[in-house]
Parts: sequence; C-alpha cells; structure tokens
Amino acid sequence: MNTKVIDMRTFSSTPYGRYPSDGPDSGQRFRVEYLMPALTDKNIDKVVVNLDSVSNGYEYGSSFLEEAFGGLIRKEGLNTQDVLSKLKVETKFSDYVSEIEIYIKRAFQ
Repeated sequence: MNTKVIDMRTFSSTPYGRYPSDGPDSGQRFRVEYLMPALTDKNIDKVVVNLDSVSNGYEYGSSFLEEAFGGLIRKEGLNTQDVLSKLKVETKFSDYVSEIEIYIKRAFQ
C-alpha cells in the first residue's frame, strides 16, 4: 500500500482563508496544490494529512477547512466515498476530523 503523508507545516504554519485573495496560504491553494495531486494519483492508496504541525496554539478556521476539503467534492468533482476512503486526517483534536467529514459529505448535497 502506497501512502502519501502531507504534513501541514510543508504548506504553512498558519493556513488561513478560503481563497488566495484572503492570503497566500488559503484552503483553495492547499486543495489544488496538495490534496488534489495526492488524491488523484492512481499510485497512492492512502493520503494522510497531519494537521497538528502548525504553529503552537493555532486554530483552523472553518473557511479554510471547508474550501480545502469540501471543495474536493464541490469544486473538483471527486466522489465523496472515494475521498472518505482514501483520506485520513490525523490530529489530536477530534473536532477537526468530524468537521472535515461533515464538509465533505455536505458538499455532495
């Protein structure tokens, strides 16, 4: 099984905003430059996103998370079940995992 690990600190220590107009480390940019290439690569079976490597005390905004993860379905047209089965979010904050799953499922509706 080929696993791709995306450590958030390789993207940004303070990811913020929905669109590039909100700042350089937006959810849209993360989705397009990091998530999409990994999730659409046929040689990768599992994509693990580690959210905890950002600046100490940093909290993710809902706009970033919804655009990055919900946008996979809503804007990129990926299949909800395929994303849910291939993606694993690692964090010590279980609320983020639940929130991301909700964004992915709601994007399909």
